[in-house]
Amino acid sequence: MERLRDVMEAYEAISRAYPETREGGALARALLNEVGDVIRHLTPRLVLDIGPGAGDNLRILRAFLSNSFYIGCELSMGMIRVSKESIEWINCSGTHIPIKLGSADLIISIAALHHVPRSLMGYVLREAHEVLRPGGLFIATVWGCNEATLRRLRRIDGCEGYITWSYGVNKSIARYYRLYREGELEGEVSSAGFTIIRSGIIRLGSFVNYYIVSHK
Repeated sequence: MERLRDVMEAYEAISRAYPETREGGALARALLNEVGDVIRHLTPRLVLDIGPGAGDNLRILRAFLSNSFYIGCELSMGMIRVSKESIEWINCSGTHIPIKLGSADLIISIAALHHVPRSLMGYVLREAHEVLRPGGLFIATVWGCNEATLRRLRRIDGCEGYITWSYGVNKSIARYYRLYREGELEGEVSSAGFTIIRSGIIRLGSFVNYYIVSHK
């Protein structure tokens, strides 16, 4: 749990500055271009967002899912406090999600799972699987391990390490990341019992994001 504590402390430290760096919600817009049709077909009543943060990615998803009851499971209280979105917030870790089993129609996690160490990923994905209803969708994106991200990564091992945040803070903050190779996210999600129905790559400038759409 040490890595997750590092992540929580990092986001507490950068929470006030964070929303300014996510204006426009480019990743959420790009993801909806890829998977919006699947979500519309589902017409979810209850949506759970794991690690929603406080920027425009959340605003865009919330607007797209305006007819849904939207719950955010967010590790950082600081991020919850600075968010302007009126959703149902729970200060929780993805390893322990305190909602009724089998109740969520849709679970989304944008750019959050790459903060989870390999040793805990199975717990997070199994927890998501348990709170999702049969036939419900699990959609996630993670940062890819490519040249652009590796240049910024202070490595622990392979694609795992820390990336420094310096915007709007007095001293630089190191955030833990476990970046993904192509196909790795699909493997982890499938191992947790989900069935992959769509996957792909979202490119934002020189950076790569991998996404999956799966069902229970």
